[in-house]
Amino acid sequence: MKRLSIFVFAFCVSLVSFAQKEVSAKSIFEAIDKKQQIQYDGVVVVGTLDLTELSNKKRKNNKASWDEYKSTVEVPVVFRNCTFKGDVIAYKNLSKDGKRKSIAGFNIEMGEMSTTYSTDFTENVVFENCTFEGDSEFKYSNFARVANFSGTKFSQQANFKYAHFKGEASFSGNQFSEYANFKYADFDDQVYFKNARFRDYADFKYAHFHDGVSFKSGRFQRHADFKYTNFSNDTDFQSTDFEGSTDFKYSNGKRYVSR
Repeated sequence: MKRLSIFVFAFCVSLVSFAQKEVSAKSIFEAIDKKQQIQYDGVVVVGTLDLTELSNKKRKNNKASWDEYKSTVEVPVVFRNCTFKGDVIAYKNLSKDGKRKSIAGFNIEMGEMSTTYSTDFTENVVFENCTFEGDSEFKYSNFARVANFSGTKFSQQANFKYAHFKGEASFSGNQFSEYANFKYADFDDQVYFKNARFRDYADFKYAHFHDGVSFKSGRFQRHADFKYTNFSNDTDFQSTDFEGSTDFKYSNGKRYVSR
């Protein structure tokens, strides 16, 4: 009986040790807002992580008729092997009633003005081998240094439209389950999509790769849109699998692709 009790106790301890620790998105936001470096490994982040409401948020001067605000993450942000249960937001567009909208600037049908919020990152950003179970919104974000999203799974849409990557960026081994939006994205340094899997629409329309990109051994299961995309000479589509339709119209990428 005593040996059985010891076994049960050891089994319970083992279960606890393998259970992932939960961390609230609110606590992470508060740490970033206090300019504390973020580093987590193997945790579950609960709640929506909204980085557009930092204390340093400023209204941008523009000629647009809607309001636009920019927050800045001024510390390194490192997540490895983490699961995000809620949305991760570095961009949002709110209507007058405070609801998030998908159309930037205004509602075309109703003519209703709205307010946009976006977030820049001045230090390294790492989301390595993570899982985003909700939406991930990085539209209009500027990444001043390394942006490492390698090995990460995007269960919902991944929105990097108009994002500017000034340092090296990696999306190698990623799984994009839904819409992967890199339309108008600007990559100053090298970027990697090696072994990335796009299960839905992959949108790289008007993207600009200044210093090389690798899609080596990538897999596009639906439409791959590279219309108007600008590639540099150091471009690699070796062993890339296009299972759906492609569009390289008006881009200089055709010469890199053999099908």
